[in-house]
Amino acid sequence: MKRLKIIEQIIIVLVVAVLIPFVTIGIIISNISQQSVRNELANNTSLIAQFIGEATENYVNLSQAQLDQMASGFNYIPNTMAKIQYFDEIESKSMLFKNLDIIEKNKIPKEQYNVLNGRLTLVSPIDEGKNYYLLAQININIIDKLLSKENIEGRNIYIFDYKNKKLLATNDDNSTNTEVVSDLILKEDSKKGLFGKKKNTPKAYYKLKNPQWLVVVDTTKKVTAKTIIKARCRIILSLCIAALSIIFIVSLYTYYLYINIRQLFKGITAISKGNYDKKIHLIKRVFTPHEIVFLAKEFNYMANKINVSYKDLRKKNKELEKLNEFRENLVNATSHEFRTPLTSIIGYTSRLLRQDIVLDDETKVKSLQIIKQQAQRLSSMVEDLLVIPELESYSLKFNMDEVDLSESINRAIEYLSSRDVVINSDISEDLKNVWTDEYRLEQIIINLLDNAIKYNKDNAPIEVIAKNIDGAPVLTIKNRCEKISDEIKSKLFEKFIRADSKLTRTTRGTGLGLYIVKGLAEALKIEISLDCDEEFIITLKFDDYVQ
Repeated sequence: MKRLKIIEQIIIVLVVAVLIPFVTIGIIISNISQQSVRNELANNTSLIAQFIGEATENYVNLSQAQLDQMASGFNYIPNTMAKIQYFDEIESKSMLFKNLDIIEKNKIPKEQYNVLNGRLTLVSPIDEGKNYYLLAQININIIDKLLSKENIEGRNIYIFDYKNKKLLATNDDNSTNTEVVSDLILKEDSKKGLFGKKKNTPKAYYKLKNPQWLVVVDTTKKVTAKTIIKARCRIILSLCIAALSIIFIVSLYTYYLYINIRQLFKGITAISKGNYDKKIHLIKRVFTPHEIVFLAKEFNYMANKINVSYKDLRKKNKELEKLNEFRENLVNATSHEFRTPLTSIIGYTSRLLRQDIVLDDETKVKSLQIIKQQAQRLSSMVEDLLVIPELESYSLKFNMDEVDLSESINRAIEYLSSRDVVINSDISEDLKNVWTDEYRLEQIIINLLDNAIKYNKDNAPIEVIAKNIDGAPVLTIKNRCEKISDEIKSKLFEKFIRADSKLTRTTRGTGLGLYIVKGLAEALKIEISLDCDEEFIITLKFDDYVQ
């Protein structure tokens, strides 16, 4: 099964937790709102029909009452001329009645209330036998005002008689009139009511008793759009804005969360691939959770610890590699260098111990000298090997004292006097004493002389010069040697470095002499310098000397 990414899961959660509930709520609220607005629309339509009907009925009844009053007093007018003047005066002063006239009974319009040319005809008897009637016409502009757009709010208003004959209407569209008449269903026991097949466009009627008219109010689609559809659009728009706001906030939060989680993901991937220097850099905003910041902080701390441990481990590995190399070189060097003097010692000792031959004194002395020489050589190599761990661990202990530098030089020369080489010494009589460890100082001088003897060229004499320079004692040892390359020259004071290569090696030694000299000199604060152009010259300058 495929694992979804965080962003994919959040989209699914948004759809399930936000969009689906919002759509459901929107449908429910829209239906409830539609039902409520529909009922309100129906009530308003019914009220408008009732208002127009009652106002029209009152206007007609009031006009009829006034006409009846005028008719009752008509017989008291003395002559015809006075009656004519009476009619003229009423028409001129009254804004209500027009075209007053006396007609016979047989000339009365068939319909008691007849709407003609925008006027309503009314009649009232003027005699007890009801043979003559007073006829008058009234303006129906007041009804037009009731049917104005301000009062009907965009609805269509019709006034019918009980035979469904249209008397007045705000809409002259015959198709609409026909539709209204076809939908009209009256309830005999009800003065008003609702009808219509479409729920969102309700129609209402109101019955008038006198006159027997029917006021019908038709709700148009424009009114429906203004009420139901507009309300529904507002609800949907509000829900969409709310949903978009939630999605925006969640998306913003998700963006920061996703970016920061990706940073964690990249950091973990980098660590898994061995990049321990990787650090997590978060986008820290108000939407960044505390837990993510805490995880990033702890991750960076962990990565730093791993990086430090890794670097330390690499350093230890390098040290182990160097130690292993040192061990191999040491084993190779010592196994070879120890074997030669041991062979000589064993051979000459065996020679002295033989009983089958008689050796003269000179041969015995010479054999013993060789044994001593080889033993001293072994002792020197052992001293070199023992001093290395103390140098590297900085655990050397010195017995500091005032030392006669000239005597130490002479003892070192005497120690190597058995070598087949000439050592010329030039020691100043006023050479100052130095403050140092006598044993370690002689070890330094012996190693330098031994190194000079090993690499001496053409059996040239070794020069040892000791004198005071600028008030400080200085020891210089010179010999002639083959030219040394710059690469070897820069490494001469390192372990197992020799002037001759492995392929051209003709001298014996472990390659530790100058390394030990350098370490002891630095520990005793003796300045050492090297010059090896045509001559191999090592100079020791003693800073701690006795005035």
